[in-house]
Amino acid sequence: MSANDGVWHHICVSWERSSGSWTFYKDGKIKQQGQLKAGHTIREGGSLVLGQDQDSVGGGFDADQSFKGMLSNVNVWDHKLTDTRIEEMSKSCLLDEWNAGNVYRWGDFLQKAPARLVKKSLCNLSITGTWHNPHNIHFDKYQANY
Repeated sequence: MSANDGVWHHICVSWERSSGSWTFYKDGKIKQQGQLKAGHTIREGGSLVLGQDQDSVGGGFDADQSFKGMLSNVNVWDHKLTDTRIEEMSKSCLLDEWNAGNVYRWGDFLQKAPARLVKKSLCNLSITGTWHNPHNIHFDKYQANY
């Protein structure tokens, strides 16, 4: 799934524990679906790694495998969002309580990221909507562990 065309894209991945079903969305539209680990429980105390491929759990980072680009409004929820909500969110970059994750919010990443804030973001230039996102993070051979 490519999103490296120089245009902002809204990317969402959902996973539902009981069935193991996952869905990959790009700009609010379903692009791929599958099954992964039905009934699996994600335990507390783990790490969420943004912008870096892990060669082993919690380590084995290779700077040449790092994400080079910009991220904005990264959020994590403990439940699956509806297709309608994901489509609505893809058309808005509002930083409000409705759009903030209940496990990780964009503000959490801004406070902890070793990456650098670079500029104000328009979020997406190809989708009609209201864009009010004040920041994005630029990754250039950095890793962020949460």
